[in-house]
Amino acid sequence: MKTIDTKGLKCPQPLIMLKEGLLGLEAGETLRVETDNNTSLKNLVSFLRDQGVEPEVSTSGKVHTVVTDVPEKELEGTNPAAYCSADGSDNDYVVCIKGELMGEGDPELGKVLMETFVENLKLQEQLPTHVILYNAGVKLAMKQSPVCSALTELEELGTRIMLCGTCIDHYGLQMDIGVGMISNMVVITETLASAGHVVTP
Repeated sequence: MKTIDTKGLKCPQPLIMLKEGLLGLEAGETLRVETDNNTSLKNLVSFLRDQGVEPEVSTSGKVHTVVTDVPEKELEGTNPAAYCSADGSDNDYVVCIKGELMGEGDPELGKVLMETFVENLKLQEQLPTHVILYNAGVKLAMKQSPVCSALTELEELGTRIMLCGTCIDHYGLQMDIGVGMISNMVVITETLASAGHVVTP
């Protein structure tokens, strides 16, 4: 078992080292990662779960140990830095979007409002730690979406864009994703539950 020591390091370094370590292993081998940062632990576990593996986590004193198998998913194209979230704060917030329109009433107006809202997110002094898209909201992350580029900019600035995998499958959008990472309801629920507050436009 290979061990990677990330103690004293902050995101994205532990995540980058995790990916590099996994790429260097053969199928069936395991990897152990050590960290002394609670936020890094959450980010490491979140990354691994999105790759389809459930890591074993143990803690001794201030040191957390994550043991994982090699994911079956292809890791080359993943962006581990996108899984970074800042150390927890009451000011942290998550944006949760459930549809393509903002508000109720005229659909054209709702479309314009949603586009304007997403465009303005990247201009905020404090960016959201995550943008979670579910139900028809996942369509905003598609290549043809008018806000795909704005969401891409947000991701490049450090906001994690999470797409509900069940929703992607329901709408048959697997081949149209332009930005973000497919996630599951376990990770989405944990993210919402640990957020300082949730913004739902």
